[in-house]
Amino acid sequence: MKLTDQQEELIKARVLAHDFKIESLAEDLIDHIYCYLFEHGKEDEDFESQLERAVHLLAPDGLNSIEDETFYLLNFKRMILMKRLIFVIGLLSTMAFCCGVIFKLFHWPGANVLLGTGTLSTLLIYIPLWTMDRFKYRMVHKSIDRWKLIIGMSAGILMGLGTTMKALHLMGADIVFITGAFVFTLGFLPLFFLSSYRNSIKAKA
Repeated sequence: MKLTDQQEELIKARVLAHDFKIESLAEDLIDHIYCYLFEHGKEDEDFESQLERAVHLLAPDGLNSIEDETFYLLNFKRMILMKRLIFVIGLLSTMAFCCGVIFKLFHWPGANVLLGTGTLSTLLIYIPLWTMDRFKYRMVHKSIDRWKLIIGMSAGILMGLGTTMKALHLMGADIVFITGAFVFTLGFLPLFFLSSYRNSIKAKA
């Protein structure tokens, strides 16, 4: 099937409508679709339906899924290193916290240091790094899910800090905890239920 200039423009418009971050990928997809239609296209069939069929064959889960897969392949080594770092920090933080609990139960010295180290490293290092990992490697796509993640992380950190400060009898513990509770109640919960509602509507549609 010989494609006209108008049909070539339709292919470009269909692919570029996804606003790819990797520019070379969009050009490669346009070439793939063009070659497929050139080889398998039929003159007597509607071109737009053939175009949609070609796109579906190339990317059954949508064109954005191809960009995600390409991004993962290009950043695979960095992702592995980042996940290892997060895993080690999470493991050490949890071990420090558990040891602190044991030391506290037996009234051994250093219990507060271990509890504080474990809790603070979890709240101020592990959770932010985990959130950055989700953002950087595009595991969260929708803006409402991004805000839900940010607000949930902020609320969790504030409430965790408030609890830790309260246990260590530090000033300002109540203010920090209450601030976190307000952020969780007025920010995270509405976004969480709105996101759940939208997902349930889409599932039924």
